[in-house]
Amino acid sequence: MTNSTLDKTTIGFGLSAAVMSILNALLVIFKEMTPPFKKAMADAMGHHWTTHGVAVLGLFIVLGFVLAGAVKAETWSAGKLGQAILWSTILGALALAAFYLLH
Repeated sequence: MTNSTLDKTTIGFGLSAAVMSILNALLVIFKEMTPPFKKAMADAMGHHWTTHGVAVLGLFIVLGFVLAGAVKAETWSAGKLGQAILWSTILGALALAAFYLLH
């Protein structure tokens, strides 16, 4: 039998991916609904998607380290972490789909 224990860094960055899936969708929606914000993002780095990508990646890294330091490794299994990532990705995708279908 193999050891399925995850280390704190894996859990922290896995949870960061889950959180950022939802925050990414919310940022897209907010950006599309707030033209001055979208313009400010475009002005910051030449295109709003460039700024968006840098912001999401930066938050992912920072949040990953923060969560890696805060998480109790024994409370997370690989299955539980996988489910968190899966459902947050589905939720983010559904939010974006609903927004673009209704917008």
